[in-house]
Amino acid sequence: MTTINPSYPQEFPYYEDINVRYADLDTLQHVNNVTIMEYVETARTGYYRASGIWDGTIREGFGMVVASVKIDYLASIQFDDPVRVGIKLGHLGTKSLRFRFQVENSENKTAFARGEVVMVAYNHAEDHSMPVSQEWREKLAAFENNQEFLA
Repeated sequence: MTTINPSYPQEFPYYEDINVRYADLDTLQHVNNVTIMEYVETARTGYYRASGIWDGTIREGFGMVVASVKIDYLASIQFDDPVRVGIKLGHLGTKSLRFRFQVENSENKTAFARGEVVMVAYNHAEDHSMPVSQEWREKLAAFENNQEFLA
């Protein structure tokens, strides 16, 4: 079991609605675990755009790489379930960003999965990690309404 406490919808500053496609189902007739990670990635990139740290432009390297993913699968997602993913920045370190998420039923808030993704600020041209920029800190602090992210 994860060390993340159950989250409640009001805790997330960003939600991404997900349309469950027939192609997302596996032979057990529920959404495959790998697809759930795709849902989380979709929500995470939506969060980046909404917070202002990414403009959506595809170029060589965005400025972050995935360092760790932890998911607890709690309930199966069925075809036509109303799904959304909530994302919250739980911790902002010197070089890392720890995002908490919950995949849930958008109508009754039943949790399907929850976990965290650790991202590391990264300079792709020089192939090494780098400090999170002050610009990102300011945008994330404003988006999350959390001035502790400015430190």
